[in-house]
Amino acid sequence: MKSVTIRELHMNTGKVVRASAQQNILVTERGQPVAVLKSAKAADLVGKPFPKRDIRKMPKVPGDSTAYISEERDAR
Repeated sequence: MKSVTIRELHMNTGKVVRASAQQNILVTERGQPVAVLKSAKAADLVGKPFPKRDIRKMPKVPGDSTAYISEERDAR
């Protein structure tokens, strides 16, 4: 398994991600493993990984959402 540091991943993200399609890549930070990049096979993506939300099925909220945002912003 190939290994890269977080710094190398940051500097060469595209290259490292494309390489992960061929083999698993271990991401390390200060010599300690923190993540593994691996290819996404069709079997890994069963169902809808990012389902589209139907706004009609979402719960109704009384009032205008901009009012809630304004109140929160003004409270800071």
